Amino acid sequence: MENKTIFLLIGQKGSGKSFIGALMEREYGIKFIRVEDWAKQIIRDRSIDDESYLEQVFKEIEKGVRESLIRWDKIVFESTGLTRYFDRMFENLKRDFPLITMGIYSESTTCLARVKARNRDIHIQVSDEEVDLINTEVRLKNFQPDFRIGNENNSEKELIEELGKLLKRATPGPG
Repeated sequence: MENKTIFLLIGQKGSGKSFIGALMEREYGIKFIRVEDWAKQIIRDRSIDDESYLEQVFKEIEKGVRESLIRWDKIVFESTGLTRYFDRMFENLKRDFPLITMGIYSESTTCLARVKARNRDIHIQVSDEEVDLINTEVRLKNFQPDFRIGNENNSEKELIEELGKLLKRATPGPG
């Protein structure tokens, strides 16, 4: 599809990916797709590391991203970037669309505190131990994004300004 762009926010649980995605939609008109909503519908009685669940989730995310690009020219979604199913989805989308990755970084203690404090109605619930395990795996994978955003003690205004600069670099030309 011509003139379609995907922004993918990658980082630890609690790094602020959802918050930054919402800012991108509110401030820059890039549709934020809450893929965790799809994952929550699929999970049922399975654990977050169940292989069949993970495979199904990433197939659903890829399908939903593709369908979203029919309606919107630019979308943003988020992931921790783990599992081979993520890798497969990532390569499929990258093959067919411009896909710009933004790594979101925060200290592990900050991430855990944010996970404990966030709205439990909109996020899949995980234990402190699961957060630590997932976030350790994210750090070990060491995904190399196109752009990096430090999100430790930034104000909303600072994040908006930084996003504006990154978006200009990421998508040259009009807009």
